[in-house]
Amino acid sequence: MAATGDWGPAGASHADTGPVRHRPRLGAVEIVLQLWRAKFLILLVFLPIFLLGLLAAFRMPTEYEATSRLYVRLGEESVYRPKVGDEGAGATPEQEQLILAELEILRSPVVAERALQHFPVSRVFPDLAKAMDEEMAEAPTNEHEAIAEETFQKAVGALRKKFEAGTAPKTPVIGTSLKHEDPALAAELLNAMIGAYLQYRAQVLDGGGSDTLRDQRKKFEAQLLEVEGHVRAFLQENNIGDFETERQTAQQLYSTISGELLTNQSRASAVQGQLDIYNRQLANMEPQQDLYVEDSSAQRLQELRMEREDLLSRYTEDSRAVQAIDTRIEKLEDYLNSREGLSGTTRRGPNPVYQQVEQAASNLEAEAQSLALQEAELKRQLEAVETRLDRLNDLAPQWQALQRRKSLMEANVENFSVRETEERALSEISDTAAESVRVLEPARPPIEGSSLKLPVAALAFLFAAFTAFLAGLLRALTREGFPTARSVERTTGLPVIGSIGTA
Repeated sequence: MAATGDWGPAGASHADTGPVRHRPRLGAVEIVLQLWRAKFLILLVFLPIFLLGLLAAFRMPTEYEATSRLYVRLGEESVYRPKVGDEGAGATPEQEQLILAELEILRSPVVAERALQHFPVSRVFPDLAKAMDEEMAEAPTNEHEAIAEETFQKAVGALRKKFEAGTAPKTPVIGTSLKHEDPALAAELLNAMIGAYLQYRAQVLDGGGSDTLRDQRKKFEAQLLEVEGHVRAFLQENNIGDFETERQTAQQLYSTISGELLTNQSRASAVQGQLDIYNRQLANMEPQQDLYVEDSSAQRLQELRMEREDLLSRYTEDSRAVQAIDTRIEKLEDYLNSREGLSGTTRRGPNPVYQQVEQAASNLEAEAQSLALQEAELKRQLEAVETRLDRLNDLAPQWQALQRRKSLMEANVENFSVRETEERALSEISDTAAESVRVLEPARPPIEGSSLKLPVAALAFLFAAFTAFLAGLLRALTREGFPTARSVERTTGLPVIGSIGTA
Protein backbone atom coordinates (compact mmCIF):
# COMPACT_ATOMS: atom_id res chain seq x y z
CA MET A 1 0.00 0.00 0.00
CA ALA A 2 1.42 3.38 -1.01
CA ALA A 3 0.26 6.14 1.21
CA THR A 4 1.49 9.16 3.02
CA GLY A 5 1.15 9.69 6.75
CA ASP A 6 2.65 10.93 9.96
CA TRP A 7 4.49 8.37 12.02
CA GLY A 8 6.49 8.32 15.23
CA PRO A 9 9.84 6.72 15.58
CA ALA A 10 8.27 3.44 16.64
CA GLY A 11 5.39 3.59 14.27
CA ALA A 12 2.90 5.05 16.86
CA SER A 13 1.13 8.36 16.49
CA HIS A 14 1.97 11.26 18.81
CA ALA A 15 -1.18 13.14 19.54
CA ASP A 16 0.33 15.03 22.43
CA THR A 17 3.26 16.55 20.55
CA GLY A 18 1.75 16.89 17.06
CA PRO A 19 2.45 15.03 13.88
CA VAL A 20 6.05 14.26 12.89
CA ARG A 21 6.78 13.84 9.16
CA HIS A 22 9.48 11.34 8.14
CA ARG A 23 11.21 11.18 4.75
CA PRO A 24 10.71 7.76 3.15
CA ARG A 25 13.79 5.62 3.41
CA LEU A 26 14.56 4.34 -0.07
CA GLY A 27 16.77 1.50 -1.16
CA ALA A 28 18.47 1.01 -4.51
CA VAL A 29 15.42 -0.61 -5.99
CA GLU A 30 13.14 2.19 -4.84
CA ILE A 31 15.56 4.82 -6.27
CA VAL A 32 15.62 3.06 -9.64
CA LEU A 33 11.83 2.84 -9.57
CA GLN A 34 11.54 6.51 -8.78
CA LEU A 35 13.98 7.35 -11.60
CA TRP A 36 11.88 5.35 -13.97
CA ARG A 37 8.78 7.20 -12.86
CA ALA A 38 10.67 10.48 -13.60
CA LYS A 39 11.70 9.34 -17.09
CA PHE A 40 9.75 12.07 -18.82
CA LEU A 41 11.48 14.71 -16.72
CA ILE A 42 14.84 13.15 -17.54
CA LEU A 43 14.06 13.16 -21.26
CA LEU A 44 12.82 16.72 -21.00
CA VAL A 45 16.16 17.81 -19.52
CA PHE A 46 18.39 15.55 -21.65
CA LEU A 47 17.06 16.29 -25.13
CA PRO A 48 17.44 20.10 -25.23
CA ILE A 49 20.95 20.00 -23.78
CA PHE A 50 22.04 17.21 -26.11
CA LEU A 51 20.50 18.90 -29.15
CA LEU A 52 22.29 22.17 -28.31
CA GLY A 53 25.54 20.23 -27.89
CA LEU A 54 25.05 18.53 -31.24
CA LEU A 55 24.38 21.89 -32.86
CA ALA A 56 27.60 23.27 -31.38
CA ALA A 57 29.50 20.14 -32.46
CA PHE A 58 28.31 20.39 -36.05
CA ARG A 59 29.40 24.01 -36.14
CA MET A 60 32.94 23.15 -35.04
CA PRO A 61 35.32 23.81 -37.94
CA THR A 62 37.70 21.24 -39.35
CA GLU A 63 41.32 22.21 -38.59
CA TYR A 64 44.40 21.02 -40.41
CA GLU A 65 47.59 20.53 -38.38
CA ALA A 66 50.87 21.31 -40.13
CA THR A 67 53.97 19.86 -38.47
CA SER A 68 57.70 20.42 -38.61
CA ARG A 69 60.74 19.28 -36.67
CA LEU A 70 63.91 21.07 -35.60
CA TYR A 71 67.25 19.49 -34.74
CA VAL A 72 69.13 21.31 -31.96
CA ARG A 73 72.80 20.85 -31.28
CA LEU A 74 75.38 22.72 -29.24
CA GLY A 75 76.82 25.66 -31.17
CA GLU A 76 79.44 28.32 -30.66
CA GLU A 77 76.79 30.80 -29.56
CA SER A 78 75.97 28.59 -26.54
CA VAL A 79 79.57 28.48 -25.28
CA TYR A 80 80.16 30.89 -22.44
CA ARG A 81 82.72 33.56 -23.23
CA PRO A 82 83.06 36.20 -20.50
CA LYS A 83 83.42 39.78 -21.60
CA VAL A 84 86.09 40.41 -18.97
CA GLY A 85 88.59 37.84 -17.71
CA ASP A 86 88.68 34.13 -18.40
CA GLU A 87 86.85 32.73 -15.40
CA GLY A 88 84.28 30.14 -16.47
CA ALA A 89 85.22 30.43 -20.14
CA GLY A 90 84.19 27.47 -22.26
CA ALA A 91 81.28 26.38 -20.05
CA THR A 92 78.35 24.85 -21.96
CA PRO A 93 74.76 24.12 -20.91
CA GLU A 94 73.39 20.62 -20.65
CA GLN A 95 71.28 19.20 -23.46
CA GLU A 96 68.01 19.54 -21.55
CA GLN A 97 68.77 23.14 -20.57
CA LEU A 98 69.63 23.94 -24.17
CA ILE A 99 66.35 22.44 -25.44
CA LEU A 100 64.32 24.31 -22.79
CA ALA A 101 65.98 27.59 -23.76
CA GLU A 102 65.21 26.97 -27.44
CA LEU A 103 61.57 26.19 -26.58
CA GLU A 104 61.25 29.44 -24.64
CA ILE A 105 62.58 31.40 -27.60
CA LEU A 106 60.29 29.48 -29.96
CA ARG A 107 57.22 30.25 -27.83
CA SER A 108 58.08 33.92 -27.47
CA PRO A 109 55.38 36.44 -28.48
CA VAL A 110 58.00 38.20 -30.60
CA VAL A 111 58.19 35.13 -32.85
CA ALA A 112 54.43 35.09 -33.32
CA GLU A 113 54.36 38.84 -34.03
CA ARG A 114 57.10 38.63 -36.65
CA ALA A 115 55.46 35.64 -38.31
CA LEU A 116 52.03 37.26 -38.39
CA GLN A 117 53.44 40.45 -39.93
CA HIS A 118 53.86 38.54 -43.23
CA PHE A 119 50.12 37.83 -43.47
CA PRO A 120 47.03 40.05 -43.46
CA VAL A 121 44.88 39.52 -40.40
CA SER A 122 41.83 39.13 -42.62
CA ARG A 123 43.35 36.02 -44.17
CA VAL A 124 44.43 34.33 -40.95
CA PHE A 125 41.57 35.38 -38.67
CA PRO A 126 38.69 36.72 -40.73
CA ASP A 127 36.40 37.03 -37.71
CA LEU A 128 38.86 39.36 -35.95
CA ALA A 129 39.25 41.40 -39.12
CA LYS A 130 35.46 41.69 -39.48
CA ALA A 131 35.10 42.78 -35.85
CA MET A 132 37.89 45.31 -36.36
CA ASP A 133 36.18 46.78 -39.43
CA GLU A 134 32.89 47.11 -37.55
CA GLU A 135 34.61 48.79 -34.61
CA MET A 136 36.52 51.17 -36.87
CA ALA A 137 33.30 52.12 -38.63
CA GLU A 138 31.84 53.31 -35.33
CA ALA A 139 35.04 54.79 -33.84
CA PRO A 140 36.70 58.13 -34.69
CA THR A 141 39.57 58.19 -37.17
CA ASN A 142 42.20 58.94 -34.53
CA GLU A 143 41.37 55.65 -32.79
CA HIS A 144 41.76 53.46 -35.83
CA GLU A 145 45.46 52.85 -35.23
CA ALA A 146 44.85 51.76 -31.64
CA ILE A 147 42.04 49.46 -32.76
CA ALA A 148 44.25 47.92 -35.45
CA GLU A 149 47.06 47.34 -32.93
CA GLU A 150 44.65 45.78 -30.45
CA THR A 151 43.27 43.50 -33.14
CA PHE A 152 46.78 42.54 -34.18
CA GLN A 153 47.69 41.63 -30.59
CA LYS A 154 44.52 39.53 -30.33
CA ALA A 155 45.56 37.78 -33.53
CA VAL A 156 49.01 37.17 -32.07
CA GLY A 157 47.43 35.62 -28.98
CA ALA A 158 45.18 33.42 -31.11
CA LEU A 159 48.13 32.33 -33.25
CA ARG A 160 50.13 31.40 -30.16
CA LYS A 161 47.22 29.23 -28.99
CA LYS A 162 47.18 27.42 -32.32
CA PHE A 163 50.95 26.88 -32.21
CA GLU A 164 52.50 24.07 -30.17
CA ALA A 165 56.11 23.02 -29.59
CA GLY A 166 57.57 20.26 -27.48
CA THR A 167 60.19 17.58 -27.25
CA ALA A 168 60.68 14.14 -25.79
CA PRO A 169 63.07 13.72 -22.82
CA LYS A 170 66.75 13.50 -23.76
CA THR A 171 66.01 14.07 -27.44
CA PRO A 172 67.69 16.88 -29.43
CA VAL A 173 64.63 17.24 -31.69
CA ILE A 174 61.85 19.79 -31.17
CA GLY A 175 58.47 19.04 -32.71
CA THR A 176 56.27 21.95 -33.79
CA SER A 177 52.71 22.08 -35.05
CA LEU A 178 50.13 24.70 -36.00
CA LYS A 179 46.42 24.26 -36.64
CA HIS A 180 44.24 26.23 -39.04
CA GLU A 181 41.13 25.77 -41.12
CA ASP A 182 43.13 26.31 -44.30
CA PRO A 183 45.77 23.55 -44.76
CA ALA A 184 47.99 25.63 -47.04
CA LEU A 185 47.84 28.59 -44.68
CA ALA A 186 48.66 26.32 -41.73
CA ALA A 187 51.90 25.24 -43.45
CA GLU A 188 52.74 28.83 -44.44
CA LEU A 189 52.15 30.09 -40.91
CA LEU A 190 54.27 27.34 -39.37
CA ASN A 191 57.15 27.96 -41.80
CA ALA A 192 56.87 31.68 -41.06
CA MET A 193 56.99 30.93 -37.33
CA ILE A 194 60.13 28.82 -37.76
CA GLY A 195 61.79 31.49 -39.93
CA ALA A 196 60.94 34.20 -37.40
CA TYR A 197 62.26 31.96 -34.63
CA LEU A 198 65.60 31.41 -36.37
CA GLN A 199 65.96 35.14 -37.05
CA TYR A 200 64.97 36.16 -33.53
CA ARG A 201 67.20 33.45 -32.04
CA ALA A 202 70.23 34.78 -33.92
CA GLN A 203 69.53 38.27 -32.58
CA VAL A 204 69.01 37.06 -29.01
CA LEU A 205 72.13 34.89 -28.89
CA ASP A 206 74.23 37.46 -30.71
CA GLY A 207 73.11 40.26 -28.46
CA GLY A 208 75.28 42.77 -30.34
CA GLY A 209 78.39 41.33 -28.74
CA SER A 210 80.83 42.83 -31.22
CA ASP A 211 79.10 46.22 -31.04
CA THR A 212 79.21 46.21 -27.25
CA LEU A 213 82.85 45.21 -27.26
CA ARG A 214 83.63 47.89 -29.83
CA ASP A 215 81.97 50.58 -27.72
CA GLN A 216 83.83 49.40 -24.64
CA ARG A 217 87.10 49.31 -26.56
CA LYS A 218 86.59 52.89 -27.71
CA LYS A 219 85.99 53.95 -24.11
CA PHE A 220 89.25 52.33 -23.02
CA GLU A 221 91.07 53.89 -25.98
CA ALA A 222 89.81 57.33 -24.92
CA GLN A 223 90.97 56.64 -21.36
CA LEU A 224 94.32 55.44 -22.73
CA LEU A 225 94.76 58.69 -24.68
CA GLU A 226 93.94 60.62 -21.53
CA VAL A 227 96.53 58.68 -19.52
CA GLU A 228 99.14 59.19 -22.27
CA GLY A 229 98.42 62.92 -22.08
CA HIS A 230 99.06 62.83 -18.35
CA VAL A 231 102.33 60.98 -19.00
CA ARG A 232 103.48 63.59 -21.52
CA ALA A 233 102.53 66.43 -19.18
CA PHE A 234 104.44 64.71 -16.36
CA LEU A 235 107.58 64.38 -18.51
CA GLN A 236 107.39 67.95 -19.78
CA GLU A 237 106.76 69.35 -16.32
CA ASN A 238 109.81 67.59 -14.90
CA ASN A 239 112.00 68.12 -17.99
CA ILE A 240 112.39 64.39 -18.61
CA GLY A 241 112.72 62.76 -22.00
CA ASP A 242 112.34 59.12 -21.07
CA PHE A 243 111.88 58.45 -17.38
CA GLU A 244 113.11 54.87 -17.29
CA THR A 245 116.04 55.56 -19.62
CA GLU A 246 117.14 58.60 -17.66
CA ARG A 247 116.75 56.75 -14.41
CA GLN A 248 118.84 53.83 -15.66
CA THR A 249 121.40 56.25 -17.11
CA ALA A 250 121.61 58.11 -13.80
CA GLN A 251 122.07 54.83 -11.93
CA GLN A 252 124.78 53.73 -14.37
CA LEU A 253 126.52 57.11 -14.13
CA TYR A 254 126.36 56.98 -10.36
CA SER A 255 127.96 53.53 -10.36
CA THR A 256 130.59 54.53 -12.92
CA ILE A 257 131.54 57.79 -11.20
CA SER A 258 131.60 56.10 -7.81
CA GLY A 259 133.97 53.47 -9.19
CA GLU A 260 136.18 56.08 -10.83
CA LEU A 261 136.25 58.10 -7.62
CA LEU A 262 137.35 55.08 -5.63
CA THR A 263 140.01 54.32 -8.25
CA ASN A 264 141.15 57.96 -8.15
CA GLN A 265 141.40 57.96 -4.37
CA SER A 266 143.30 54.69 -4.39
CA ARG A 267 145.72 56.00 -7.01
CA ALA A 268 146.15 59.29 -5.11
CA SER A 269 147.04 57.38 -1.95
CA ALA A 270 149.59 55.28 -3.86
CA VAL A 271 151.12 58.38 -5.53
CA GLN A 272 151.38 60.22 -2.24
CA GLY A 273 153.11 57.26 -0.64
CA GLN A 274 155.63 56.96 -3.50
CA LEU A 275 156.18 60.70 -3.46
CA ASP A 276 157.03 60.59 0.25
CA ILE A 277 159.60 57.86 -0.48
CA TYR A 278 161.22 59.94 -3.23
CA ASN A 279 161.31 63.03 -1.03
CA ARG A 280 163.13 61.11 1.69
CA GLN A 281 165.62 59.80 -0.90
CA LEU A 282 166.24 63.31 -2.23
CA ALA A 283 166.89 64.56 1.27
CA ASN A 284 169.74 62.02 1.62
CA MET A 285 171.31 62.57 -1.83
CA GLU A 286 173.67 65.25 -3.23
CA PRO A 287 172.40 67.02 -6.28
CA GLN A 288 176.09 67.47 -7.52
CA GLN A 289 178.94 64.91 -7.86
CA ASP A 290 182.61 64.73 -9.11
CA LEU A 291 182.60 63.72 -12.68
CA TYR A 292 186.43 63.26 -13.33
CA VAL A 293 190.07 64.69 -12.52
CA GLU A 294 192.28 66.15 -15.26
CA ASP A 295 195.93 64.67 -14.60
CA SER A 296 198.41 63.89 -17.53
CA SER A 297 201.60 63.12 -15.45
CA ALA A 298 201.58 59.42 -16.21
CA GLN A 299 201.05 60.11 -19.88
CA ARG A 300 203.86 62.64 -19.87
CA LEU A 301 206.10 60.11 -18.14
CA GLN A 302 205.40 57.62 -20.88
CA GLU A 303 206.08 60.20 -23.54
CA LEU A 304 209.38 61.09 -21.93
CA ARG A 305 210.44 57.47 -21.85
CA MET A 306 209.60 57.05 -25.48
CA GLU A 307 211.50 60.19 -26.28
CA ARG A 308 214.60 58.86 -24.33
CA GLU A 309 214.48 55.68 -26.36
CA ASP A 310 214.41 57.73 -29.43
CA LEU A 311 217.42 59.74 -28.21
CA LEU A 312 219.41 56.60 -27.35
CA SER A 313 219.11 55.58 -30.95
CA ARG A 314 221.12 58.63 -31.82
CA TYR A 315 223.02 59.52 -28.65
CA THR A 316 224.81 57.65 -25.88
CA GLU A 317 223.72 57.55 -22.32
CA ASP A 318 226.45 60.01 -21.33
CA SER A 319 225.24 62.57 -23.73
CA ARG A 320 223.82 65.74 -22.49
CA ALA A 321 220.40 65.24 -24.16
CA VAL A 322 219.96 61.75 -22.70
CA GLN A 323 220.93 62.89 -19.24
CA ALA A 324 218.52 65.78 -19.45
CA ILE A 325 215.68 63.36 -20.37
CA ASP A 326 216.72 61.09 -17.50
CA THR A 327 216.59 64.01 -15.10
CA ARG A 328 213.11 64.89 -16.21
CA ILE A 329 211.95 61.29 -16.04
CA GLU A 330 213.36 60.94 -12.52
CA LYS A 331 211.58 64.06 -11.32
CA LEU A 332 208.29 63.00 -12.80
CA GLU A 333 208.58 59.56 -11.25
CA ASP A 334 209.31 61.13 -7.89
CA TYR A 335 206.20 63.28 -8.32
CA LEU A 336 204.01 60.39 -9.13
CA ASN A 337 205.36 58.31 -6.26
CA SER A 338 204.87 61.15 -3.78
CA ARG A 339 200.94 61.42 -4.09
CA GLU A 340 198.02 59.08 -3.41
CA GLY A 341 195.57 58.60 -6.24
CA LEU A 342 194.86 61.02 -9.00
CA SER A 343 195.31 64.71 -8.60
CA GLY A 344 194.89 67.60 -10.86
CA THR A 345 191.96 69.65 -12.08
CA THR A 346 188.66 68.13 -10.71
CA ARG A 347 185.36 68.62 -12.74
CA ARG A 348 181.83 68.43 -10.96
CA GLY A 349 178.33 67.97 -12.46
CA PRO A 350 174.70 66.99 -11.63
CA ASN A 351 174.05 63.70 -9.94
CA PRO A 352 172.07 61.57 -12.50
CA VAL A 353 170.45 59.41 -9.79
CA TYR A 354 169.35 62.52 -7.97
CA GLN A 355 168.00 63.86 -11.22
CA GLN A 356 166.09 60.62 -11.89
CA VAL A 357 164.58 60.58 -8.43
CA GLU A 358 163.81 64.27 -8.66
CA GLN A 359 162.15 63.78 -12.07
CA ALA A 360 160.09 60.85 -10.76
CA ALA A 361 159.09 62.93 -7.75
CA SER A 362 158.09 65.80 -10.04
CA ASN A 363 155.99 63.44 -12.17
CA LEU A 364 154.31 62.05 -9.10
CA GLU A 365 153.69 65.57 -7.83
CA ALA A 366 152.02 66.50 -11.11
CA GLU A 367 150.01 63.30 -11.06
CA ALA A 368 148.96 63.98 -7.46
CA GLN A 369 147.74 67.43 -8.47
CA SER A 370 145.92 65.96 -11.46
CA LEU A 371 144.34 63.30 -9.28
CA ALA A 372 143.24 65.96 -6.80
CA LEU A 373 141.57 67.96 -9.59
CA GLN A 374 140.04 64.78 -10.99
CA GLU A 375 138.74 63.84 -7.55
CA ALA A 376 137.10 67.23 -7.10
CA GLU A 377 135.48 66.94 -10.53
CA LEU A 378 134.29 63.40 -9.83
CA LYS A 379 132.80 64.48 -6.52
CA ARG A 380 131.02 67.36 -8.25
CA GLN A 381 129.68 65.03 -10.94
CA LEU A 382 128.70 62.42 -8.36
CA GLU A 383 126.82 65.02 -6.35
CA ALA A 384 124.97 66.22 -9.45
CA VAL A 385 124.08 62.67 -10.50
CA GLU A 386 123.01 61.81 -6.98
CA THR A 387 120.77 64.87 -6.88
CA ARG A 388 119.23 63.90 -10.22
CA LEU A 389 118.79 60.30 -9.11
CA ASP A 390 117.14 61.38 -5.84
CA ARG A 391 114.72 63.55 -7.80
CA LEU A 392 113.90 60.70 -10.16
CA ASN A 393 113.39 58.37 -7.21
CA ASP A 394 111.03 60.89 -5.65
CA LEU A 395 109.05 61.05 -8.92
CA ALA A 396 109.10 57.25 -9.34
CA PRO A 397 105.82 56.53 -7.42
CA GLN A 398 103.89 59.05 -9.51
CA TRP A 399 105.48 57.70 -12.70
CA GLN A 400 104.74 54.09 -11.74
CA ALA A 401 101.11 54.98 -10.99
CA LEU A 402 100.80 56.55 -14.44
CA GLN A 403 102.49 53.51 -16.00
CA ARG A 404 100.15 51.13 -14.17
CA ARG A 405 97.13 53.03 -15.45
CA LYS A 406 98.60 53.07 -18.93
CA SER A 407 99.40 49.34 -18.82
CA LEU A 408 95.91 48.58 -17.57
CA MET A 409 94.31 50.64 -20.33
CA GLU A 410 96.58 49.06 -22.96
CA ALA A 411 95.73 45.57 -21.67
CA ASN A 412 92.01 46.40 -21.72
CA VAL A 413 92.22 47.82 -25.24
CA GLU A 414 94.12 44.76 -26.44
CA ASN A 415 91.78 42.37 -24.65
CA PHE A 416 88.64 43.97 -26.01
CA SER A 417 90.15 44.27 -29.48
CA VAL A 418 90.81 40.53 -29.48
CA ARG A 419 87.34 39.79 -28.11
CA GLU A 420 85.76 42.11 -30.68
CA THR A 421 87.62 40.37 -33.50
CA GLU A 422 86.60 36.96 -32.18
CA GLU A 423 82.95 37.99 -31.82
CA ARG A 424 82.92 39.44 -35.34
CA ALA A 425 84.51 36.30 -36.72
CA LEU A 426 82.04 34.07 -34.88
CA SER A 427 79.17 36.21 -36.14
CA GLU A 428 80.42 35.93 -39.72
CA ILE A 429 80.91 32.19 -39.33
CA SER A 430 77.41 31.78 -37.94
CA ASP A 431 76.03 33.72 -40.92
CA THR A 432 77.81 31.60 -43.49
CA ALA A 433 78.15 28.19 -41.84
CA ALA A 434 75.48 25.74 -40.77
CA GLU A 435 73.43 26.86 -37.78
CA SER A 436 73.22 24.92 -34.57
CA VAL A 437 69.45 24.64 -35.16
CA ARG A 438 68.49 22.91 -38.37
CA VAL A 439 65.08 22.33 -39.88
CA LEU A 440 64.75 18.60 -40.37
CA GLU A 441 61.57 18.93 -42.41
CA PRO A 442 59.71 22.10 -43.37
CA ALA A 443 55.97 22.25 -42.87
CA ARG A 444 53.82 20.93 -45.73
CA PRO A 445 50.06 21.37 -46.21
CA PRO A 446 48.36 18.53 -44.31
CA ILE A 447 46.10 16.21 -46.23
CA GLU A 448 43.76 15.13 -43.45
CA GLY A 449 42.14 17.47 -41.01
CA SER A 450 40.86 17.00 -37.54
CA SER A 451 37.68 18.27 -36.00
CA LEU A 452 36.22 18.46 -32.51
CA LYS A 453 32.76 17.47 -33.70
CA LEU A 454 32.85 13.97 -32.25
CA PRO A 455 34.51 14.99 -28.93
CA VAL A 456 32.06 17.89 -28.54
CA ALA A 457 29.12 15.66 -29.38
CA ALA A 458 30.31 13.03 -26.89
CA LEU A 459 30.86 15.71 -24.28
CA ALA A 460 27.41 17.15 -24.97
CA PHE A 461 25.89 13.67 -24.59
CA LEU A 462 27.70 13.06 -21.32
CA PHE A 463 26.80 16.49 -19.96
CA ALA A 464 23.16 16.13 -20.99
CA ALA A 465 22.95 12.64 -19.52
CA PHE A 466 24.58 13.73 -16.27
CA THR A 467 22.34 16.77 -15.97
CA ALA A 468 19.24 14.70 -16.69
CA PHE A 469 20.32 12.07 -14.22
CA LEU A 470 20.79 14.69 -11.52
CA ALA A 471 17.37 16.14 -12.29
CA GLY A 472 15.76 12.68 -12.13
CA LEU A 473 17.61 11.80 -8.93
CA LEU A 474 16.57 15.07 -7.34
CA ARG A 475 12.93 14.35 -8.32
CA ALA A 476 13.18 10.80 -6.94
CA LEU A 477 14.63 11.93 -3.60
CA THR A 478 12.20 14.81 -3.09
CA ARG A 479 9.07 12.93 -4.10
CA GLU A 480 6.61 12.17 -1.24
CA GLY A 481 5.07 8.76 -0.63
CA PHE A 482 6.35 5.24 -0.44
CA PRO A 483 7.11 3.59 -3.74
CA THR A 484 7.10 0.05 -2.25
CA ALA A 485 5.94 -1.77 0.85
CA ARG A 486 9.53 -2.40 1.76
CA SER A 487 10.18 1.36 1.94
CA VAL A 488 7.19 1.64 4.35
CA GLU A 489 8.59 -1.03 6.61
CA ARG A 490 12.10 0.52 6.39
CA THR A 491 10.74 3.95 7.25
CA THR A 492 8.15 3.11 9.98
CA GLY A 493 9.65 -0.06 11.37
CA LEU A 494 6.14 -1.70 11.13
CA PRO A 495 5.40 -4.71 9.02
CA VAL A 496 3.10 -4.27 6.05
CA ILE A 497 0.35 -6.82 5.97
CA GLY A 498 -0.93 -6.03 2.49
CA SER A 499 -0.85 -3.43 -0.22
CA ILE A 500 -3.33 -2.21 -2.81
CA GLY A 501 -1.96 -1.20 -6.17
CA THR A 502 -3.13 2.09 -7.68
CA ALA A 503 -3.34 3.04 -11.29
